[in-house]
Amino acid sequence: MMKVAKRVLQGVAAATALSALIVTAFLAPSSLGAQESSLGDLTFTRDIVPILQRSCQTCHRDGGVAPMSLESYEQVRRYSSRIVYRTGLRYVAGAMPPWYVEKDIGIQHFKNDPSLSDWEVAAIAAWVENGMPEGSPADMPPPRVFPNGETWIAGEPDLIVKTNEILVEAGAPDWWGEIESVPVGLDEDRWVSSVEIREVNDV
Repeated sequence: MMKVAKRVLQGVAAATALSALIVTAFLAPSSLGAQESSLGDLTFTRDIVPILQRSCQTCHRDGGVAPMSLESYEQVRRYSSRIVYRTGLRYVAGAMPPWYVEKDIGIQHFKNDPSLSDWEVAAIAAWVENGMPEGSPADMPPPRVFPNGETWIAGEPDLIVKTNEILVEAGAPDWWGEIESVPVGLDEDRWVSSVEIREVNDV
């Protein structure tokens, strides 16, 4: 078999706001979004926003695939109880951010790993419990700049595979089914160097 490294990028067509992850299997260090200050001295601008920017806003932003944006103080305050509940689920179905790599088995350092540390989960809960102080505007980090929906994060693909459309009605429970297999169009084996999933919400 020819050991020719080919990049296979998979495009997923979905008709609803399904949270998606981009995971590149190259080892790289992850960074914490917030300074580990005392859990009794947390503010939105200094401590919570960095966590949201790194782990939530890829989907939870204006124009993102998630059902609500978590970019402003007012938006986060509105959904604060749900954020505490979902992040507190950790590794079970429905947890946010959705990252189900077991923390004590195998490779742990992934590029674009959105998972929260134990401190970050505790910080979000403590901030809400302490009344959700907004903090100083001077502590607010600059907003993230996201590529438009036409940009491939990993570069131009060698192959695009489109799945069948999945439709989840508004107000329906989260969908946890399996995506049906589709032909990839290759007639010989190829090595995969990276995979990118692009969600499409066109309803």
